[in-house]
This record gives sequence, structure tokens and C-alpha cells, in this order.
Amino acid sequence: MSLRNIPVARWSTCISREDEINGGPAAPDAAQAGPSPAKGAPDFANSPLPAAMLAVAHGDSPQNRQTLYQSMLQTWFVVPTKEAVPDQPGFSAVPANVADSLSLEHDSSGQPVAVAFTDEEALRNWHKTIPWIALQGTAFFQAVAGTEAEEIVINPYEPENPESKMIRPGGIVKRWEFEELAEGRIPEGDSSKQVVESQSVLVTMPQQMPAPETFNAISEVARTFPEIAGMYFGQVIYPDGEPHWTIAVEFAGAPSDKHLNRMMTALVKAARQVFPKSVTADLLRASTSLGQSIKATGKKFY
Repeated sequence: MSLRNIPVARWSTCISREDEINGGPAAPDAAQAGPSPAKGAPDFANSPLPAAMLAVAHGDSPQNRQTLYQSMLQTWFVVPTKEAVPDQPGFSAVPANVADSLSLEHDSSGQPVAVAFTDEEALRNWHKTIPWIALQGTAFFQAVAGTEAEEIVINPYEPENPESKMIRPGGIVKRWEFEELAEGRIPEGDSSKQVVESQSVLVTMPQQMPAPETFNAISEVARTFPEIAGMYFGQVIYPDGEPHWTIAVEFAGAPSDKHLNRMMTALVKAARQVFPKSVTADLLRASTSLGQSIKATGKKFY
């Protein structure tokens, strides 16, 4: 699972719900696949996964990642379905064709993805009416492995909907990872080559964009440095909910550290002069992971 303290623009803005038409309210007697009624319903409130995801987001160590994967095998997931599962009330055995019931989505590149949540509140924060089933650990990953999904997106939300907010940490599970988890194994891969994506910090756009004059003033400073090839604006939301207006700066070539600091200092000074004092603002290089997300989803103004 790819987690670190950077944004995942893919799910913060681009997941489209294919099954809106069929996703009416779940019937009150719809089954949520899981344990037998004698064992009771899953304890979503005490799921170990959110804490494990935050631990990796704040410090991606082998120990934290091991705990994360183990938590994923223990966790009960709330999984959206195309329609209410026709079964007896309560939680019952996982249906054999559960993979056919899962509601897949698509990201901005058209890639099929599965979505899952750590509790029903997180699901309803994303979609008010879509039906769901409960699947635990290995059974969940086995079901997704039986679909065309290339990734699993955990706890997405809809930033364009004012009523939808980041209320849970989340992340992306790559196919090679959930195929290992489907076998009950802890994934072991080269972490240095993993794509780093997380919902503990998200890239969005503010509802009230800066005035064009604001971007013009910063661009005037950028024009004095031929090495600056482009600038991109986005809003970064951190786990505490505080939004930061952020500018990702793209450079032509590889300027020296001394010259890079000189250029960034000049841009920071210009931004402080034109951005509202009530706004927290950051500047960073577009070559960083966060900068790449801002470049992909933000506004290019220079």
C-alpha cells in the first residue's frame, strides 16, 4: 500500500461513480457479507487500519508497513456494490459471485479501480445512497482480485461536494499488493520503487480562486529568472483540515542550490505580498511528489 505524507490527486478529484443510477438506498434487509449472525456484526469503530495508515503516512518504516498489512488482513471493509445483495437480513457468508457485485470506478486515466471504506460513515461521506457489503481481510482482497481493478482506493471523498470532507485517512493498494494479501501473505516489494500516494494530504482547488492579478504579480517575478519554466497552483489539505495554497515551481535544467534558493526566496516574497494574510501558503519544486500532484491537477498560471 502506498502511503506517505503527500497527496493523492487521483482520487481526490477524479473518481466517477458509474452506478449512480443503480445505486439507490440499500434495502433494510440487504445482506452484508461477513460473519454469521451468532458472531455479531463487525466492529468498524475499532478498526486498526486508520491508525496503521496514519503511522505509515508519518513514518514509512518496515515495522509500520508490516503493521499496516497485518491490519488490512484483520480489517472489515465496507465495500460498495452495484445493487443491494438479495439475501437474508444481517451478516451472512460471502456469496460465491461477490466479485461480480462490486461497484468499480474509473480514475482520470480510465483505469478501473475498486473503492472501500473502513466504516459506513466514511462511505456515506462519499456516496449517500449506494448499497454495500462487509468483507474482511483476505475475503475482500480475493473478491477484488477477481475483478479488473488495478488498484483499491480506501476512504475516498468528494472534494467538489461541500458536504463531503476528509474524515478518515486513506490510501491506494496496488494490484501486486492485494494479490499477495488475497493469498494471506504480507506483501514484500522494493519500497524504493513504490508509487507514493496517500489521502492523509490531498490536492484540491479552493472554492474561491486567487484573482488574476495575484498570479500576474508572481509571474512578473518569475520572468526575471529564465530558469523558471512553469508554475502551478493548487490547494493542499492536511490531516488537521487546514488548507494551504501551494505553488509548484518547474525549472528548466538543474540550477545550483544557491541559485535555486535565490529564486524560491524571491517567489516566496512575491507570494507573501499578494496572498491574503489569512491564507497559509507554500512554494515547492514541481519535481517533488507533491509538486507532481499539483502539476497534474492544479492550475498552470506561468
